[in-house]
Amino acid sequence: MKYIRKTIIACLILLALTLSVFAAGSTPVKRMTLPQKMLPGTVVIYNSNLEPQILKGGYANSLSSFSPASRNPRNWNTTSYSRVELQSALEQYQAIASGKVASVPLPLVCDGAKVIYDSITGDINNIYYPDPQDPTGYSIHNAPQEPAVAGQKSSNGQVTWSWGAHNNTLTYRPSSDSFLGVGRATYFVGTYGNRDNILKAYDCATKMAYDYSKVGDQDVQIRNLDTDEVFTYHQADVGGLPDAIIDIWGEENIRELAGTPDGEPTNNANNVRYYHVRFSDQAIPG
Repeated sequence: MKYIRKTIIACLILLALTLSVFAAGSTPVKRMTLPQKMLPGTVVIYNSNLEPQILKGGYANSLSSFSPASRNPRNWNTTSYSRVELQSALEQYQAIASGKVASVPLPLVCDGAKVIYDSITGDINNIYYPDPQDPTGYSIHNAPQEPAVAGQKSSNGQVTWSWGAHNNTLTYRPSSDSFLGVGRATYFVGTYGNRDNILKAYDCATKMAYDYSKVGDQDVQIRNLDTDEVFTYHQADVGGLPDAIIDIWGEENIRELAGTPDGEPTNNANNVRYYHVRFSDQAIPG
């Protein structure tokens, strides 16, 4: 009887270890220490042993530190803001100043995951996952499932997370039942969103673990804090967003959001804020 009991316990331990390694079905996954910077335009793909294979570019000779855009009330004190947006932004700043922010690690990678680095700055831009349903063979939403980090809660009940070298910060505000994010906007490509919708101009993707929706029934207002221009987008996908607060579909759309003149290269807008009322299928955080 003791032998049988020991055998059962050993099997359960082995099963638990197997599930931790094969968290996404039969595909091994791992949280990697991804370089935040590589040579501009670098593309890295992970093999079945989760080893990085450089398809293009290479490691940067020097990892110069990134100086993030200022996050202070001066950037937010603009008369064109709505009262709710301004109040949400100020409360988020107070949460940052008081340290009420949960730090989020980089997303998981798996066999075939492809990491793209900015062609201008070399900053990490996106992680694409193999997706046989998409004609491109990849999507940002076909990522391994992983538990979300619990957000830091302030005294007023708002919940805040932060990630990436660009201080991307997301806050849920219960008093207005809304999400507000500030940080960097990158762009992604693909054919279908996370509800089999065809992606098109003025579509965007939010961070899968913390701002997930399959209905996207609220407009997403995105403001370039450097130009003070506001655009209305539609939540049409979700992704890992390793160093971005919002992902814009298509290079032409990120060019418009960034305010980049024709003929000049662009891949992102480093200082944006987005706002939307909670989607109807989203659980209330915290």
